[in-house]
Amino acid sequence: MKRLVIFGVGKITDVAYHHFIRDGEYEVVGFTCDAAWLPPSGTHYGLPVVPFETIERHYPPESVALFAAIGYHELNAVRAQKCAEAKAKGYTLASYVSPRADLGPWVEVGENCLILDGVGIQPGAKIGHNVSLWNNVLIGHHSTVHDHCWIAAGATLGGVATLGERCFVGLNATVGGELSIGADSFLGAATLVLKSTPARSVFIAPGTEKFRLASDEFLRMTRMAAIGPGRK
Repeated sequence: MKRLVIFGVGKITDVAYHHFIRDGEYEVVGFTCDAAWLPPSGTHYGLPVVPFETIERHYPPESVALFAAIGYHELNAVRAQKCAEAKAKGYTLASYVSPRADLGPWVEVGENCLILDGVGIQPGAKIGHNVSLWNNVLIGHHSTVHDHCWIAAGATLGGVATLGERCFVGLNATVGGELSIGADSFLGAATLVLKSTPARSVFIAPGTEKFRLASDEFLRMTRMAAIGPGRK
């Protein structure tokens, strides 16, 4: 079994760690992070956490692969930078592709990707390096997701669409087919984009307004309306 060190000790690390150990392709042997963030215990999930600055002394590049489990901070730039630093140190970057994802051998997946349960990737699609696809994302046929993107759960990218580098796509957002989203764009939760857009574009959908009644008042009113006079 291949040995793996995960960069990070936060929430994204926890997600990645549990998926890697659940499916057994890698043996997670330790964690690493920048020295300033080392936990006081020096461990995470009972495994050693070593400074990234000196990781080669503990886990030489030829002995382990590395996965950078970092969120979409600064439109994924922080994660992209850490991947570049790991590559410069000589490490191979692992990817996690869930066996519960719906994809076939037609899919090209880059390094340091995180593809979770329920993701659907249709024929002709290409996934770049350092891409995170959360649960139930759909990538349409012949679409391209370029490097360093983050697509949150439930989002849809239509067929023959292109997502530029370092984009963020929020929960349940929809990108139509046969269009391009420029690099460094931010698509908020539940947005709908049906035209091509240049780099650094931002789309935000308004949130639902809070209803005027409290929950108990609302339920009482709707129950009475549903039952009606003389009904039980």
